[in-house]
Formats: sequence, structure tokens, C-alpha cells
Amino acid sequence: MLVWLAMTLAVVTSANNPPIDTVYLALPNAPGEHLALHCVHPSQATQAAVLFIHGASFPTLLASGFQFSPGDSWIHDAAKHGYLSCGLDFLGFGDSSRPPAMLRPAEGAAPVIRAKEAADEIAAAVDYLRSKQGMTSIHVVAHSWGTIPAATFAANHPYELTSLTLFGPVVPVKTPADDDPTHIAWWSITAQQRLEQLRFKDILPRNQYLLEPAVDQRWTATFAASVPHVPGDKDDMLRIPSGPLVDIDTVSAGTYPYKASDVWVPVFVVYGNYDNVVNDEGATRFLAGFTHSPLRWRLRIDDGTHVMHLEKNRHSLYESVNAFIHAAESTER
Repeated sequence: MLVWLAMTLAVVTSANNPPIDTVYLALPNAPGEHLALHCVHPSQATQAAVLFIHGASFPTLLASGFQFSPGDSWIHDAAKHGYLSCGLDFLGFGDSSRPPAMLRPAEGAAPVIRAKEAADEIAAAVDYLRSKQGMTSIHVVAHSWGTIPAATFAANHPYELTSLTLFGPVVPVKTPADDDPTHIAWWSITAQQRLEQLRFKDILPRNQYLLEPAVDQRWTATFAASVPHVPGDKDDMLRIPSGPLVDIDTVSAGTYPYKASDVWVPVFVVYGNYDNVVNDEGATRFLAGFTHSPLRWRLRIDDGTHVMHLEKNRHSLYESVNAFIHAAESTER
């Protein structure tokens, strides 16, 4: 009886906490390089997938794939709703390979991974989901800088996606940043410094703290382990591709690498009330450009910053995106 009970509990635990499997995708235009695609499979067969796209500084397993406890991540949540749920690491991030420029001095080199290149990498992931996994319906959920290559892909491939969610999208601002990362391949930061930025102490009201406890406990160690150490660098220094920063500056100044009117799928713009990248005015103006989208949603979620997917109100984000995906599927039918 005890043996049977132990086996039953093991099966239930495994079903509730499915593993994140990683596959590596070759890039025809970059011999020797590979992309990492992290996936959680649903309990039942499906032909629908959700593809998560990370932002400018940390990869999938620090973002949508970060596990607050075993089996508790945004990727796992989407799988529990019946989708093949995957997150893509762009070149230079996470488990994807590092371009040679990432191993050399940063100065005087072209920025690593711009939005148009990243859009091609999304195309490789979408092709894999369709040709190798048999997916007929693919929903992209992109965050921050990742919204730029995601929308670029959607504009260039109008019939490849079923919906496009843009979480905390980069939108034009009146005063773009003064930094100029256009002549460096990569920039550096420590994991602890990045965690301090995620706390948004200069934006949140006094005594309000939104990050999940697991982020404080384990996020920095996971981030540090995700970036290979280059001999000669300080022990805690992490090299991050600078191309996303160039894209952010370019879009902040009002120039996009795509036309919003070329996107023909449902579009959802979602953000927190404390988001320092997009607000109601910017989101409304931004969404209005998607004139050919058959369904346009905009939602501001209270008690959330630009990294709401790492915060205590993350389930509001999960559920709103899931509701939009269901609405988009209904629109397609």
C-alpha cells in the first residue's frame, strides 16, 4: 500500500511539475551558432503553442521561465492551459551561443543582435514549432525590447502567427536617453546591480515592494550562472549584447524597424501602472498604429512595474494574456 501511494504521489508531482526541455536550433546564416528554445509540454496533445520572447538584458529562464518554485513559472502556466509553451534565448543570451564579438573587447565593434536579426531568430523558432512539432496556431508573447523583434517578425510574416502580445512595449518618448551604445558590441553589469534595478525603488511608493521572494533569494545566482565568464573579466561581471539598447534608443526616438499597419493578427498591449517604459498615453498611441489588426486589446494592471512577470501580481498578467489568446483563437475561427 505504501509503495503504491509513493508511486502515485510521484506521478502526480511529475504531472504538476513538468520539466523544461531545451532544444538547440541551428542558424543557416550563422555557421556554428545555435539558439536555445526552452519548452514545457502540456499534459494532452495540442496543435497550439505560445512562444515567449525575452527582453534586453536577461534570458528566458530568468524571465518567463523563472521558476518561483518547481513547476511555477509563466511558461509552466501556459502549458497548464493546454499549450506547447516555449521561450527563446536570442544569440548572446542564456543557453544560446555567444557570437565571437561577445568574447572580444566591446569597443569599436558592431552591437550584437539587433531587432531585425532577432526577428530572423524568431522565424527559426516558429519554423521549428510548425515543421517539427506540428503546431498550426502560434501565439507570441514578448516583453520590453523583445516586443520590437516580435512585432517586426509579425509584420514581415503576416500569416505565421495567431496573436501577438506586447508586454511593456518600448514606445517613443519625448526625451530619448543620452547614452550611445552604437559603437560597442556588449555592455556589462553584475547580477546584483540588475536585481537592484528590478526593485524600482525610485518609482514605487515608499514601503511598497513588488518582487516575489524567490527573486530575492535565487534570481542573482541564476543570472550569474547564465552568462559564461570571460578570462580577464571581474568575477561578477556579466557581458550583455548591446544591440537591444540601440534598438530601444531608436524606437524611443520614434523610428521602428517595422510598420505597425503590416501586422494582421490580434494585438494585446499590457503593462503595469508603475511601468517606466510605457504609460496609458504611449500605449494608446502605439496600439492605434496596428490598423489592420482584427482585435486590439489594451490593459493596464495595477501594482505592477516593467517586470511584472517577476512580481507578486504576476498571475493577473498570466490570466489576462491567456484570456486574450482565447479571444484571438475565437476571432480566427
